[in-house]
Amino acid sequence: GRHAATSGAAAGTGDAQQLEPGAASPLRCLLGGPALVAAAVGVLGVVAAFYSQAGSVHQDGASPSQPPSPQPHSAAVRPDAWSSTAAAGVVPPMPEGLQTNWECAARCAAMTDGDKAVVERTLLQAGCDPENPGDHVLCASTPEQICVGACGSGQQDMTKFLPGAFGPAGPKPAELIGKLEAAYAEYWRCADECTRGGVLVDAVAADAEAQALGMLKRCGVVQLKGGYDAELLGRVQRAIDTIAEKKSAYNKLVDRNQLHDGRFQVYLPFRAPFAERATIGVSDLVLRVLEGYFDGRGFGIDHVSVLTSSSPSGNQSLHPDVPYFKGLTVSVHTALVDVTTEMGPTYFCPCTGEALRREDWPGSAAIKMTILKQKACFGPSFAPPFTSKGTVTIYDGAMFHQGLANGSGKDRPVLKLEVGAEGFPERRNYIQMAPSAGKKQTRLFREALGPPRMGAPLRDGRSSGGG
Repeated sequence: GRHAATSGAAAGTGDAQQLEPGAASPLRCLLGGPALVAAAVGVLGVVAAFYSQAGSVHQDGASPSQPPSPQPHSAAVRPDAWSSTAAAGVVPPMPEGLQTNWECAARCAAMTDGDKAVVERTLLQAGCDPENPGDHVLCASTPEQICVGACGSGQQDMTKFLPGAFGPAGPKPAELIGKLEAAYAEYWRCADECTRGGVLVDAVAADAEAQALGMLKRCGVVQLKGGYDAELLGRVQRAIDTIAEKKSAYNKLVDRNQLHDGRFQVYLPFRAPFAERATIGVSDLVLRVLEGYFDGRGFGIDHVSVLTSSSPSGNQSLHPDVPYFKGLTVSVHTALVDVTTEMGPTYFCPCTGEALRREDWPGSAAIKMTILKQKACFGPSFAPPFTSKGTVTIYDGAMFHQGLANGSGKDRPVLKLEVGAEGFPERRNYIQMAPSAGKKQTRLFREALGPPRMGAPLRDGRSSGGG
């Protein structure tokens, strides 16, 4: 999806141990436009160029150039093997560049108030507007994230830009290397466990909710086999086919701008049968899993569409949908057909994404930066070799993933629902490039299926209306 950050309210950043956004609300930015001043070009231009080259600043994970193929050890390439090359439980040496990226993040986590003020002034000078929703990744970033991007690019003199964190009085990351080693080992073991053990949960199992929630929290992704009612799926598929038959209305809902590499989406109209939670992929089981994952924060629909990977289509670039903190946006994808390896399943880098807790952020940010630079998962990773029709895949949008090439000769459609923490869909503003009819229908969905529980009754029986 398109990339944006969040305000403290959406992220739950009231906790002093969590990273604080650099402004009261996400910022709107006109990077590259006439509003840029020389000072902003020098810093934000470097950061924007770095993220763009690394494949993070783009639309829905697509990049203009063909990305490298997934690692040869991925399950999508070798269905009989997972990606882990080391023995179970054995953590290999750290990849090149991880320590350097961690030192950047460790210093950025210790920015002084003066450092943060420098970043915020730079954003404002670049044309960022605190009063408008964000439509550029950099303007909605926290100061720490701008800092780590500038440092990671290797093209900015950080001692002059942010002297508090990078000057003589700043932290000494080399003296704290044990924290990086612990964070890396935990990441590797987490990804190895999720890759070797798989992320599939039977939706009819007695403990399906507990299994699914635990998997989603630890791995960042879970698949619920049988998570969508088969009879309902048949009715919904017929309704989708009916939309396609009415060419005039269909053409107003189709979006070929935000997706590339042979992919497109059709925004669903807010009418029967699509206007119900279960129809768009949120059964009672999925609702409870989402409620547990958002952990007390309200949540509601961001948008819903049918996303199709045509055949032939190429690999997407490796990307997070929202390259910020975990726990802000979740994708709920229902397979409308059986998905084989040849059809290009989604390739996942489990246990990736930036942590919101300040003490965990440097390690997670360093791992993210290393993946961006390498343009590949350096830890255990996988793509499901087979996903049966009706399987519901839930994953955090901050996790790195990649749609693989579809060379099967058959289209691969999925029912694509994205759900955001309260306030985040508006701030993320994914639909800013959607066709006008798609925007209109999305707003109707948000009104009906908004926070706190996607229109479902609250625990005390009161209605959970949208808004």
